[in-house]
Amino acid sequence: MNRLMENLALACALLVQAACSHAGHSAMHLSHSATPAAAEEFSREMHAGMHTMMKRMHDAGHTGNPDVDFLEMMIPHHEGAVDMARLELAYGKDPLARRLAEEIIASQTAEIAAMKERLTVLRRGEDPNPGGFPALHGTRGVAPQ
Repeated sequence: MNRLMENLALACALLVQAACSHAGHSAMHLSHSATPAAAEEFSREMHAGMHTMMKRMHDAGHTGNPDVDFLEMMIPHHEGAVDMARLELAYGKDPLARRLAEEIIASQTAEIAAMKERLTVLRRGEDPNPGGFPALHGTRGVAPQ
């Protein structure tokens, strides 16, 4: 169990590191199309959001139930992605990046709701109807067959 949590924490840290690198890269490009003050504000808000997301992921605790722990960490992770997408809409100019941000907000908001519902079921105990789980209905696309 501890190994699973360590691997999950490492994976999350790598994702955050990549996002931070990308956030700095985005701020650099933003400075070409926006005022330096706007680029600085975007960067400040992005890094504050990343810090908040990581803190909430770590604060989730460990119950010993991998399913509950996974959902407890993924919810703030997705909420962080939604917050970052909102920053793109507030500061970004590129129409395709803005469209992606809108799609992230829509899909991950649905996923957050589904994860919260599943977490409620798991906390009650055994699930007599796993097929009744609020499915995502393809928000991640269709797997190749």
